[in-house]
Amino acid sequence: MKLEFDTRLGQATNAYTWESLPSRHPASDQVAPSTWVKLINPPTAFSFDEAWLLCQVSEHEWLGWVPDHGEILLNLDEFIVSL
Repeated sequence: MKLEFDTRLGQATNAYTWESLPSRHPASDQVAPSTWVKLINPPTAFSFDEAWLLCQVSEHEWLGWVPDHGEILLNLDEFIVSL
C-alpha cells in the first residue's frame, strides 16, 4: 500500500496494489471423474471434507459423492484437487 496525493481533490488517497496470485481452484480441464477433491466448505459440520467426483454436469459444475453425506453438486470454486 502506498499513500498518494490527488491534486484534483487536494487530499491524500490510499492506492492499493493487488498482486495476481495463482488460483488454487482447478480449471475445468484439470478435473476428471473418479478423483478425490478437497472441499473448501463441507456440506455439514459432521461430513467429510473430501468428495469423489462422479461426473461433469456442466462446464463449471460436477456431481460428487461425500462419505456419510451422499451426492452433492459442486461448482469449480467449491473444491481444490487433492494431491
